[in-house]
Amino acid sequence: MHNDQNGFDAFRPVGGWILSSVQASVLEGVAAGFSSGRLSRELHLSSKTIDYHVRVMSEKLEAPNRVALVSRAFVLQILRTDSWPPRISCETAD
Repeated sequence: MHNDQNGFDAFRPVGGWILSSVQASVLEGVAAGFSSGRLSRELHLSSKTIDYHVRVMSEKLEAPNRVALVSRAFVLQILRTDSWPPRISCETAD
């Protein structure tokens, strides 16, 4: 893990793309089946901010929806397959 230019912890999962700690938390929540509303309450962010992060990650992974986003994250080993709730893979951390 390392700090990106904004000072946030970040992960580098694919092709030089930097996954921020907020995006990692959002991705873990989406993989666990949480709605944007629940994630916004748990992460103290607006639902629009959650949806923004989901959209950005979906575009990066070329996923048309949340199910495809989670599936691609597992296939690319961004998410671990050996834990519940889903967690970001240690291999993606610097």
